[in-house]
Amino acid sequence: MKSYLCLILLCLLGRVWATPPAFFPEQVAIVYNATQPESLELAKVYQKARGIPDANLIGLAVSDREEISRVEYEETIRKPLRAEFEKRQWWKLGRVDAEMTIAIENRIQVLVCMRGVPLKIARVAQAGSEPIEPPKELSEMQTQNANEASVDSELAIASWDGHLLNGPLKNAYFEAKKSFSAMSLPYLMLVGRIDGPSLAVCKRMIADAIQVEKTGLWGRAYIDLAQFYPQGEEWIRATGLLCTDAGIPVVMNPWKEVFPKHYPMTEASLYYGWYEWNVCGPFVKPGFQMKRGAVAVHLHSFSAATVRSESANWCGPLLARGAAVTLGNVYEPYLTMTHHFDLLHKRLLEGYTWIEAAYASIPVVSWQGVVLGDPLYRPFIHLSGTGDRLPEDRSYRALRVAKMLHAEQDSKFLSETERIGRGKKNPVMLEALGLIHAQRKQEALALRFFLEAKPLYQNRADRLRCDLHVIGLDRDAGRKSLAVKNLRDAQLVYGDLSEVEAIRSWLAILDTPTPAPAQPPKK
Repeated sequence: MKSYLCLILLCLLGRVWATPPAFFPEQVAIVYNATQPESLELAKVYQKARGIPDANLIGLAVSDREEISRVEYEETIRKPLRAEFEKRQWWKLGRVDAEMTIAIENRIQVLVCMRGVPLKIARVAQAGSEPIEPPKELSEMQTQNANEASVDSELAIASWDGHLLNGPLKNAYFEAKKSFSAMSLPYLMLVGRIDGPSLAVCKRMIADAIQVEKTGLWGRAYIDLAQFYPQGEEWIRATGLLCTDAGIPVVMNPWKEVFPKHYPMTEASLYYGWYEWNVCGPFVKPGFQMKRGAVAVHLHSFSAATVRSESANWCGPLLARGAAVTLGNVYEPYLTMTHHFDLLHKRLLEGYTWIEAAYASIPVVSWQGVVLGDPLYRPFIHLSGTGDRLPEDRSYRALRVAKMLHAEQDSKFLSETERIGRGKKNPVMLEALGLIHAQRKQEALALRFFLEAKPLYQNRADRLRCDLHVIGLDRDAGRKSLAVKNLRDAQLVYGDLSEVEAIRSWLAILDTPTPAPAQPPKK
């Protein structure tokens, strides 16, 4: 109680959190497919949710296919959209040189594509073209022999006329530390889309973003390191550390394989992982759902090759399983030109909108990235402790309070969390302490808190996760035989749960049968 009173006092004094300004509704335009009633219906739902003026809706007669040709993009999307901007006097164009013009003034800062608007532009084969290699420097990008792209990333530079199509262009908002409105970049628009496997999923994404902005996003972060390429692993590891530093409990999977099938991923508000082609692990469990408003992204070259499927690739499946927002790539982007997850998450924690965080974390436009979900969503607008309070968020709010009150005194944060966790018999807080100590390779302390947290959970899946944490400590320490024994014991205890698949997955890795000796050839 004392901690909460201190937090309220800090909030009243205005010293806790400075939230960047949001966009005005007049700065947001909505693009929908005029040939599909559902696309217009979705546009109206979003318009009402964010108070966007009627005059900012644009209907285009476009294909209902996800992939279109470059000619289709030019004739049915880019040219008609530019004509609408000029007709409505939204922008003023200026000449850069003899061949190129760009917007030097633009009333629209955010463009939102609705489900039904094509997703990606196919590559145009060129005489003598060769497959491109990852460029060493961003300055080399425009010379690359590739013109495929996401529709949204091309629309980000819709005002540009006369630029090269081969390869990506530098994103002027990359690594920005200001709101987009404060940057004065009229030639760039932040383009997102509300799209997914079904109209119902898209409507739910909008509703969840609006609702969670009243309470803030609270829950656990699940981080899948998966050890593929050092640069990407560095981004994902840093993302986990950002969560820990913010007082968010982090379940980190440090091994080469991803989270195992049906892993007990409860109370999941955040997920960052890589590098599987199609959705797998905890997400294939029947009925699995993330927390309302969840941010979930999986890094893969083709994570958004389609967004209309609940089982193919990653973006569509994550949205179907409760995520409010996600992002991905429609074609091969190469690692350096994807969204940097650490930058993305840092901006979100700082209170920026989803679309600002997404564009501040990707170095290029006119390329393969796509940003899905309400672009104006700010999941951490109440990270300072403000907002409506829900009973299920109490433990996560308490962790955040302790972290803020003792941000510069780690030992006090740990001791205060331990005091409250034990005094209240709070398994969330005790497990969180175990996770922190496990990250720091403090095995004895981690083990103690995992064993204390386990019996306090009512949900057996949560108890299983604590057991897996303990087995993970043995696995990390090279105690393979002990890890296998404990997995076998756990299999007997949790055999009636679907989450037992996680145990079987680990057993298949750690308890691989010894190959039979080769038989001598018969004479």
